[in-house]
Amino acid sequence: MRRRLNWTRLLLVLAVLAALGGLVELERSPELRLQRFVVRGGPPSLAALTGLRQGEPLWSLDLLTADRNLLRRAPYLGTAQITRQWPQAVAIAVGYRVAEAVVAGPGGRLYGVDATGRVLAPVAGPGSLPVLGGVPAGSIRSYHDLRGADVAAALRLVQELRRQRFKVAQVVAAAPLQVVLPSGTEVIWPPAGDVVRTLRELSAVQKALAARDASAASIDLTTLARPLVVLRK
Repeated sequence: MRRRLNWTRLLLVLAVLAALGGLVELERSPELRLQRFVVRGGPPSLAALTGLRQGEPLWSLDLLTADRNLLRRAPYLGTAQITRQWPQAVAIAVGYRVAEAVVAGPGGRLYGVDATGRVLAPVAGPGSLPVLGGVPAGSIRSYHDLRGADVAAALRLVQELRRQRFKVAQVVAAAPLQVVLPSGTEVIWPPAGDVVRTLRELSAVQKALAARDASAASIDLTTLARPLVVLRK
């Protein structure tokens, strides 16, 4: 009985060794080495930023490190996904960061800012994007991240207002948040307020002012039930 068990164990060990030997041969095989990159969503030159090199065994590529390399070396990218395409290719799919607002840097130069607070490349003008205010100009550099709870809250509000198709000229990162309308009226926004409800209240105030042929310099909505209006002289 013991001999049979020993033979069974020996055969199992030999099978494992044979399998491992096969894997080693697969890794050494020239037919399973990286020969080409397939880049989707960006230029082929992005492949060089991954750190991957042609001729490496496809089996043992460190794709997680390659993904990190790409996002670090191309900070204008928002997403990157790198996958093997057997037997000899790697696919790279990328997505670019999109400006949600613009921010003024040194000398008044404008830069795009995405939803995460990443400062993007300089832009000629704001276009249809709101200006993100309340950020020191000296802290603005391309592809650096803006920090702080006020900035994060302001950018979330920008996105929510865009979803409601409500245009504003500026959102000031402060506590409380301040929104400047295209008319120049400054709106003090309620903290953690429901955007739809706040816009409904703002619309009611504006209609009441229009009925009186008046305009507001500022509208304080921090207490929605009792908005405070300062008329324009």
